[in-house]
Amino acid sequence: MAKINIRPSSAVYATYKRLSYQPWTAIAEFVDNSTQSYFDHREELLSLPDFKKLVINISYENNIDGNDVLTITDTAYGMEWEDFERAIILDKAPQNRDGRNEFGMGLKTAACWFGKKWSVISTQLGSEFAYSATVDVEKLKNEKIEEIEADIFEANPNEHYTIIKIESLNKKLTASRTVWKIKELLSNIYRQDLRSGEVVITYNGTELTYNDPAIYEEEIADGSIERWKKDVEFTVNHEGKKLTVKGFIAIRIPASVKDAGFTLIRRGRVIVGGPEKNYRPIELFGESNSYAFQRLFGELHMDNWPVTQAKDDFDWHTGGLEEQFIEKLQNFSKDFRAKAEQIRVRQRVQTSDVIGKVVEGLQKAAVIKEVSVEPYVGAGSELPSPSISKSRSDMSSDSSDTENSIVDEVNVSAVDAGLIISGPTTYKTNFEYMKIKYTFFVEFETSNPLSPWVTLSKSIEELYNIKLNMKHAFFKPFIDNKEFSVIMTKLVIAIILAEIESLKISHDGRIEASSIRNKMNQILSDLALQS
Repeated sequence: MAKINIRPSSAVYATYKRLSYQPWTAIAEFVDNSTQSYFDHREELLSLPDFKKLVINISYENNIDGNDVLTITDTAYGMEWEDFERAIILDKAPQNRDGRNEFGMGLKTAACWFGKKWSVISTQLGSEFAYSATVDVEKLKNEKIEEIEADIFEANPNEHYTIIKIESLNKKLTASRTVWKIKELLSNIYRQDLRSGEVVITYNGTELTYNDPAIYEEEIADGSIERWKKDVEFTVNHEGKKLTVKGFIAIRIPASVKDAGFTLIRRGRVIVGGPEKNYRPIELFGESNSYAFQRLFGELHMDNWPVTQAKDDFDWHTGGLEEQFIEKLQNFSKDFRAKAEQIRVRQRVQTSDVIGKVVEGLQKAAVIKEVSVEPYVGAGSELPSPSISKSRSDMSSDSSDTENSIVDEVNVSAVDAGLIISGPTTYKTNFEYMKIKYTFFVEFETSNPLSPWVTLSKSIEELYNIKLNMKHAFFKPFIDNKEFSVIMTKLVIAIILAEIESLKISHDGRIEASSIRNKMNQILSDLALQS
């Protein structure tokens, strides 16, 4: 047993719950400590026979008794006594001030923001001891305790880990949208670590991943391909110090209001950026309805620029520092802004990508399960006949739903100025919905904008044939965006699933108008959290 002196004022710990964190920025404080511990001792760790990469597990327990628990575990280098003591005591900066945990406050502030009680257990590689301490914030505040007891116990020198456990939470992470944002934004914040393959981060067992956007390419007069991406490097002089910027700017395809913009990175982790959080000053991107606002993006590394204590912004709002930064970027991005406004792209989408993303979204949202998808290559015998059963008179009149459907390439006419759709026309999809197995034949129609939007036929064997008009005239303003084809297909399947469920609870074959609407609301809410 040992004592950790936490003077001058133990009551300060209780004030941290009022800091302006978000759940993802608070969790990022723990990840910063873990990743920096790994980077500081990378060679030692990678020399171990059983160590392949750093693993950081974030676990949230939603307990029935209301005492939810947040736990962060890592396989980094771990802490010896001096570092362990520093992790608990206020105003104890780390020895390395050039890393991600430069302030030495992140663990304490984030843990106190999340909960009233937290503990740390750690052992360092090669040490014969492990250390454990618990901080009861309310007890410190009420009893004005000046020392915290720490347990010291024997450990295997081959072990190396840190476990942070937070209880009596001030901030609970039970809302589905909050969990979704945590995973999405942590994936963006640590994109470089995830790209490297050296770091694995999981949230409740789900491994986080990051996918880079596609970059616009065009064929120029000599037949070569020009890729619209260029390197950026410049310095800004501020208060006698040269602040460096290195990275790239590019044009993304497809355009995205949500994901375009600059990502500002410091010491390998994102400070400003992520979906709907990228840096887009009006001087560089124009108004939100401009193509530059939707297409221009890039990553800028600003390793020696000052940041706020929470590391969620740069400390540049006084002294004209941000204005100098924008002015420098204007010269680099001028040609790219102009090009972004000129591009008119005929995007190409594969039907396999559409159906794949649709069933993936439905499966992730737990709407359907046990899914299989394959192009339909039968001779037509399996397809249900439209004369057997019809659903939704407003969807369609009689149509050729059941023509013999072989895997044909979708033909696009020369006068079609919209999205280019290619691939098999029909897919056979098997899945389980509400404990019943179904087979959907999803057929993509692209030839006639005046054909019905959706036609549906059903056989007595629960085989459903759905024909979806991807070029319907009503949707003309939207169909040039290839992501819309996925959204539209999800919507159609959600409607049909809502119909199926509503029919099952009908006693006389009639469906209450609100039944389908209510079921649709439920399905679409689930899907929205996965989109």
